[in-house]
Amino acid sequence: MIDLARSPATTMVLRIFWLTLAYVIAGRLSLLLAIPPGFVTGLFLPMGIALGAVLIWGMPMLVGVFLGSTLLNISVALSAGQPFSIPVVLVAAEIAAGSSLASAAGAWLIRHYIGFPDKLTDERKIFAFFVLGGPVATSLSASCGSLVLYLNGIIHFKQMLFTWWSWWIGDAIGVLIATPLMCVLFASPRHFWQGRRYTVGMPIVISSLVVVLVFVLASNNEQRKIEDQFKQQTELITAAVESRLSAVAYSLATLRGLFIASDQVTHEEFSTYIKHVIPKIDGVSGFSWNQYIPHEQRRNYETQMRAQGYENFYLKEKLVSGDYQPAPDRDGYTVIAFIEPWLENQALIGINVAADPMRAAAQERARDTGVLAMTGPLQLYRDTQYTPGVIVYYPVYREIELATTAESRQKLLLGYATAIVRVNALIPPALTSFQINEFDILVTDVTDPANPMEFYTSIANGGSPYARSMEIVRDISFAGHRLSISVAPSESYLLQHRSLQSWFVLAGGLLFCSFLGGFLLLISGRTQHVRDLVEQRTKELTAILENAVESILVVDERGLIIRANPAAAHLFGYVFDPLHLLRIGDLIPGLHQFFSQEGQYLETISWREGIALRSDGNQLPIELSLSPVALQDRNLFTLIIHDASAKQKIDKLKNEFISTVSHELRTPLTSIKGALGIVLSGDLGALEIRSKDLLTIASNNVDRLTRLVNDILDIDKLEFGNVQLHNQCKAVYPLLQQAVEQNHGYAARYGVELRLDEVEGPIQVLSANLDADRFLQVMSNLMSNAIKYSHLGGKVLVTLVRVDDKLKISVIDHGQGIPTEFRQRIFRKFAQVDSSDTRRRDGTGLGLSITKVIVERFGGKIDYQSIEGQGSTFYFTLPIVE
Repeated sequence: MIDLARSPATTMVLRIFWLTLAYVIAGRLSLLLAIPPGFVTGLFLPMGIALGAVLIWGMPMLVGVFLGSTLLNISVALSAGQPFSIPVVLVAAEIAAGSSLASAAGAWLIRHYIGFPDKLTDERKIFAFFVLGGPVATSLSASCGSLVLYLNGIIHFKQMLFTWWSWWIGDAIGVLIATPLMCVLFASPRHFWQGRRYTVGMPIVISSLVVVLVFVLASNNEQRKIEDQFKQQTELITAAVESRLSAVAYSLATLRGLFIASDQVTHEEFSTYIKHVIPKIDGVSGFSWNQYIPHEQRRNYETQMRAQGYENFYLKEKLVSGDYQPAPDRDGYTVIAFIEPWLENQALIGINVAADPMRAAAQERARDTGVLAMTGPLQLYRDTQYTPGVIVYYPVYREIELATTAESRQKLLLGYATAIVRVNALIPPALTSFQINEFDILVTDVTDPANPMEFYTSIANGGSPYARSMEIVRDISFAGHRLSISVAPSESYLLQHRSLQSWFVLAGGLLFCSFLGGFLLLISGRTQHVRDLVEQRTKELTAILENAVESILVVDERGLIIRANPAAAHLFGYVFDPLHLLRIGDLIPGLHQFFSQEGQYLETISWREGIALRSDGNQLPIELSLSPVALQDRNLFTLIIHDASAKQKIDKLKNEFISTVSHELRTPLTSIKGALGIVLSGDLGALEIRSKDLLTIASNNVDRLTRLVNDILDIDKLEFGNVQLHNQCKAVYPLLQQAVEQNHGYAARYGVELRLDEVEGPIQVLSANLDADRFLQVMSNLMSNAIKYSHLGGKVLVTLVRVDDKLKISVIDHGQGIPTEFRQRIFRKFAQVDSSDTRRRDGTGLGLSITKVIVERFGGKIDYQSIEGQGSTFYFTLPIVE
């Protein structure tokens, strides 16, 4: 059977599922930090999670990115009050495509230019990681998202720049915060990134939470300010609406006074009073006198009206079809007797308004209470289409002082001073001092809570959910009705009063957190890299120490052995562990003097010979080197110990060899040289020219072989310290004069001029600590080389100058020079520019090597400068002895 739980396909599906879920949850949490209205957030974590997932687990994670973004945007649309529909899904999918594209682009850029998986320990890689994954890649998601919103009519063109900018900032900071956290949790190599959980992950999370907390506090403070300002505006709007209604009540009270004060009011008086006394109120389309006519007075009233010039006057009622019919018999009628404006309303004269139940109810309430009464919103008689209007009635009685009860008021009722009000025209003028487009106002008649009726509204598109959360409702009473005035901020108000200060606090703070994350990545990466390197080097050094052929000991300032390798244990004849209990003086008695009992290190030594004691008490010749290692809290010393037993045997054999060479080679060479000298001198008779040439060659080769033997013995003794130099304080200039004088003959032989540069003053008597014979040997070697390699007729110059506290002696020639590639080996034994020079220039190739050893034994240094084809300058320095 296949273990599906461990199959790669199952693992990938699970990862896609968890990424989808994480995207949605992180998105909803990020939107909690949005600045209303809309969804402008300074931190959009899903983009960072998406980029991290694609980087770590590959391009198949884009499926999870697409699904998560689609579901998140659908949930956002539903939260905004949009119904679930195909267009909503399509818009969400289009935005999700942009997010997926940004994640894919960011992952590709990072892999291409940085390489991933990577430890991110280099500042350039960290910078490129943040820039490519953040600002560069997220510009794609911001561009796609803004374009989708614009093309689908969700935002206007003028909002695109702000939308793009805020979208880009949120996505970029989300990447800078969340992607490093994803790497800390899931990236490879795991042991490296896991070490950053507390050094990188925790500081980023804690600092981000602190920034979010500060943002929430600042945002809440700004929100309270906006709500307080809005509340003040709402109170003023409510007062303005109430004042507008009060103006209607005042006008009706004034009109009522006319009928109370006059026993008989004519149409002309009514019209004049309306035009000149009652103030014009926008939204009040007319005033009328609705006279109460008992049934028994109907005929007389109709006759009177016809007599006053109202031809064909009769009481009538309006049918549903809009036509009029004579009013049927009723107990009483409330008839429109006068109305202004007259011309457009004269057709309404004679209508029994009590036939309408809503009007009748308001009239009865006014009649029985003696105060204003208003109908609910209804269609006015003149309107062919419904436009909300209300009728306000103010009752008039014959003897008002007697109208104290409902029964008495019914008997004394004359009629009603009436105002015809168009609500949509009445309230807007009250709001002229406000930016009406910044408020969504709804006035509802809630006298009957079970059947609320819309009185007035300025809400165009239903308003946003956030605006509804700031809605303020105030109730007022007017004309027997309870009106609910609901005021909510419009999108325009929220945009105008939106403060981005807290948003900048969030964006700036999180940007700082991302920089902190980058810095911590760099520091922790380097620290971990150093830790791994130290661990690796420790293992390497331990392996070297344990497997080294030479014996190595590590001791502290008191001389206690704290570490030894197996070779040391073997050398001294100890079991490995007991070496740690000994002092170095127990093994090498001669080192007692280098460590005091108080633990103070007295002297540092390089390679030297000594005697060690083995565990069985036998002495062992050794060579050792001691090197100090300065630590922060203490000093340690490393000793490398070499068994010198074999070397002593070799030295003995070499001394025997040198003695043999000295006796067995020099003696025959001396005899050969003497015999050849006698033959060449002619004492044994004249020689043929050919024989003489051959004997001369043999004599020269004997001289050369003699010099070679002497040089080999010389350099061997010098290098191994077997030659004791008799250094004394000597004036250098006189020795130079002597050296030049001794080599004049040699120079003349090669046709070269040898000259010492003359000096004056104190430099002539400056001294150095040297062996005069060996100094002359050094000068002879340098001058002979300069002479041999000079051209015929050339010049060799010897100079002496003072450089600080040293004397500098130079030998300058203008010969063929030395090739640059020969510099590394010019002071080695038998080194010559061309092996043929050995025959042409009569040299052994040991002169410069001997010279270097002697100069260094004087405490000086030797070097040269040369230009091929132009000549060379060999110089050495000697410390001045005052």
